[in-house]
Amino acid sequence: MKLKKWLVSSLRTKLLVMFILLTVIPLIIVGMVSYVKSIHIISQNASTSAQLQASQASQQINVIFEDVQRFTEIGNQESTVQFLLSTDNSYEDAKDILIMFDFYRKIYPHSDNIRDIKIFNLDGRVISESDGVNQLERIPKNDPKFKNLLLREEQSIIIPTTINDTPVISITSSVISEITGEVIGFINILVDATAIEQILNETSLGDTGSFYIESEFGESIFFPTKSKPGRASITNREMIRKTNSGVIMNQSGTTATVFDTVDSTGWKVIGQAPVKEIMSEANEIRTLIVVTVVCSILFTITLYYFISLRMIRPIRHLKEKMKLASDGNLDVKVYNESSDEIADLSNSFNIMISKIKSLLQQSLEEQKQLTNAEFRALQNQINPHFLYNTLDNIIWMAESKKSTEVIEMTTALSRFFRITLSGGKDWITIEDELEHIRSYLVIQKIRYRDILYVSFHINEQILPHKILKLTLQPLIENAIYHGIKNQRGKGLIIIKGDFDLDGNIRIEIIDNGQGIKEERLNEIQEQLDRGLPMRGGNSGIGMYNVQQRIQLFFGKAYGLTVNSRYGGGTIISLTIPAEGESNEKDISFG
Repeated sequence: MKLKKWLVSSLRTKLLVMFILLTVIPLIIVGMVSYVKSIHIISQNASTSAQLQASQASQQINVIFEDVQRFTEIGNQESTVQFLLSTDNSYEDAKDILIMFDFYRKIYPHSDNIRDIKIFNLDGRVISESDGVNQLERIPKNDPKFKNLLLREEQSIIIPTTINDTPVISITSSVISEITGEVIGFINILVDATAIEQILNETSLGDTGSFYIESEFGESIFFPTKSKPGRASITNREMIRKTNSGVIMNQSGTTATVFDTVDSTGWKVIGQAPVKEIMSEANEIRTLIVVTVVCSILFTITLYYFISLRMIRPIRHLKEKMKLASDGNLDVKVYNESSDEIADLSNSFNIMISKIKSLLQQSLEEQKQLTNAEFRALQNQINPHFLYNTLDNIIWMAESKKSTEVIEMTTALSRFFRITLSGGKDWITIEDELEHIRSYLVIQKIRYRDILYVSFHINEQILPHKILKLTLQPLIENAIYHGIKNQRGKGLIIIKGDFDLDGNIRIEIIDNGQGIKEERLNEIQEQLDRGLPMRGGNSGIGMYNVQQRIQLFFGKAYGLTVNSRYGGGTIISLTIPAEGESNEKDISFG
């Protein structure tokens, strides 16, 4: 809870949190993405490098066997064929073959790895570099190990073996007659395997990893002299059997196995090493990224500290001044010599304080004006002449024993003053305000006998809306006394109430009186618009009071407008704000 309060109570803390969200977190994300991407690239490079090493080792071994395989060409020479087909020991043929051995050794670079070469026919007659011409103990055509060569199912038999504890590779190939197409003998080459072990010794994988060789049957046949890991624990051996090259990870992901195929023999050159050794560069990259991100975060936090300190100081000063202003001191001023947004805010604060002081003074003045206007409006309603004339009419009708009229007029007068007072309330419903002017008109109709006719056309939807009391009666009185009182003939007053197109309430007082001359009409409208008292005695005082009260409460957009044509009557329109739906209904009075 305290942490939450601390986070929301300080702008500087909020800026720090925002800074962390917008700067530190993206830095960390970028660092993580960079690390993952780097690991991926390093992993690919390490895999490619290991694959390349295995491929180079297999190619070197393949070159040795390709050179050795070229010695089998000796079996196609004429002297060799004669030796294999003849039953006599020909010194010349043997000599030619031995010379040929020496010639091939001179032209092929890897001949030093060949320990001995033998050529023998199906009956066991043999010639070799080491023993010359002699007879084998076992006849080859009866020996099972030469069966596939005799049937020509295989071209060569490669067998790793040892001679005097020295590892060698025995390569036996069949010699085929060009005339009959049948096998007439064999050539056997013994290759010193130390050359292959030397290749394995010179090829490393990581710090502790090494390569070894498996036969096409999955048997481990050659190891580097520095270590003998034995048969590798490989999870996907089927992949090694069917694929020429690739990289395999064990189930735990701790050991990598890379392999490549020796094309001439089908052997697999296999290397194994811990993944952490192959991916040693990844640890360096991770350390570099972590150090870079941490240093960047520390630098940006330090930079933020000094920037926020300079930024917050004028804001705190402004806050202190605002606190004084909120306590009622409207004489405060904020001085800021910079030209940034905070200086603009300080200047705006000074302007706001100045306007608040001005508005307070204006509000006090308007309140006084409103009080005076209400007082004048109330005073205008309780006009001694109106009251005197009404009471005089009541006495006259009583003396004339017109009891019905007396009751009607007394009741109307009672309702008139009850709504006028309204229990001290300033706002009443439009329905009550209309009831108020009905009471007033009852009294006036009795006074003016049959020369006054009144008609109401009111949308019932406006009746529940509020209106300032004593708003309509001064307008009705103005229509009677200044509109139809002095005209000849019957006077007509129409009172309309409805919503206008903007959703405001519009009430119109229409009379068929003598109207207003254009010059006087313009003067009245100008005085209403400017809020000036009417000139010319008591004429228009009621309209002025209504206009002043409406605009004090609702603003300059609302109030009275006067339209008139001299000799053609007058329309006084009152507009006040309201909301509602329309449902027109005419109500006639009189």
